[in-house]
Amino acid sequence: MLATHLYFNGQCREAIELYVKAFNATIKTIITNPGQEELVIHAEILIHNQLLMLNDFGDNDGYSKSGGYQLAVSFDNEDDLKKAYSVMKDGSTTISPMQATDYSACVVRFVDKFDVRWGFWV
Repeated sequence: MLATHLYFNGQCREAIELYVKAFNATIKTIITNPGQEELVIHAEILIHNQLLMLNDFGDNDGYSKSGGYQLAVSFDNEDDLKKAYSVMKDGSTTISPMQATDYSACVVRFVDKFDVRWGFWV
């Protein structure tokens, strides 16, 4: 198994809430930091039946640098894509606007408010 693991540096719970709303994701696990319950040590959610791991620690270790990746999500239809994007677009930065391409009826690429890069397509 290969799983993606994202770091949020204090915004993990907010990110989980957004992704649950956008993708109708299922929360599998949320483990909080004892004494600092607002911080997430480890979380797992399922987006389109695929595991995404998240936490509030790790991206400030002097080694990790965001970039060079994109989370790509394939949707069954354009309506589902547009619904998820409408939830996620607030505070995001558009890389490529929603459009039809040679390989898809609808594609959009953006960076969400947590600095996570996404590509949606049908």
